[in-house]
Amino acid sequence: MTERTRVITLLDELQAAERAGATALGEWAAGCRDPALRGGLQVLRARDAAHAALAEARLRALGGQPSAQAGRNLQSLCSVLGTPDVSDRSKLTLLLSRFPDRVHDPFVQFASQLTDEETRALLETIGDDERASLRWLREDAGGAAPAPPEDGRRGAGVAFMDALAAAETSGAQVFEAWIAVCAIPGLRGGLRTAAARERTHATLLLDRLRALGVAPTASVPEPVRRAALARFGARDVSDEDKLGAIIARYPHGHDPGAPIAAAGDELAPDLETRNVLHLVAAAETATIGWLRAYHAALTGGMRAG
Repeated sequence: MTERTRVITLLDELQAAERAGATALGEWAAGCRDPALRGGLQVLRARDAAHAALAEARLRALGGQPSAQAGRNLQSLCSVLGTPDVSDRSKLTLLLSRFPDRVHDPFVQFASQLTDEETRALLETIGDDERASLRWLREDAGGAAPAPPEDGRRGAGVAFMDALAAAETSGAQVFEAWIAVCAIPGLRGGLRTAAARERTHATLLLDRLRALGVAPTASVPEPVRRAALARFGARDVSDEDKLGAIIARYPHGHDPGAPIAAAGDELAPDLETRNVLHLVAAAETATIGWLRAYHAALTGGMRAG
């Protein structure tokens, strides 16, 4: 079997599994009685749906057509997760029993052998999401609330969410403009996941604001947005320079997810919103971590050459 055939088969299976997972997690979240767990489930559902779309798009780009169905064991698990008569704790225990290995990486061995750099990076970054989701389910799902915020600080948390939703929307547009002109297949694959994360986060934040009775009003200033699109969508600006510009905003030791997680704590005891923000924070950290690592590998390779 050729690499291309194996890749198409894996992507087809992945899109089917992620789509089934997204449906089941959505059904679970709709009936979940635990606000902390419900907030995280909403993020995991959106994340699985984004992964399904990414896998299908790559599958089609390689000339394949989606045709796979989720496996029987996964269908059985999804059926239980979507059943309102089963308790949230039982569902969580059942889901985690599917992953007895704490260091679960579904793609690492396969991806490491690929010569198709774009698909390899796509699978690696989707794998980062899968590990983060599993870690949250094991360690933080249903966690206790921090102390309630002082007067006025909840309003600051909501305003932060509004501004963050606008920034994530703009960030997705910038990544998409970069993808359109990116000359490095491996980088392009990782950027696709980063753009999907930004889109997903924006939607989750806007939905959460509306659920809190807040009408989103924030926006990125148009001159700033246009300038970013022009720079990152330019063919005559190198991918190395674009990477460097992003990394310069987040020097080592600076965690881009920290202020997002802190905003979640400002909204305590609203555990549903807090956990949405904590998972968004972890994904932002993962994006910058991957871009840092790719930049280091790229510049190191160029110096060695």
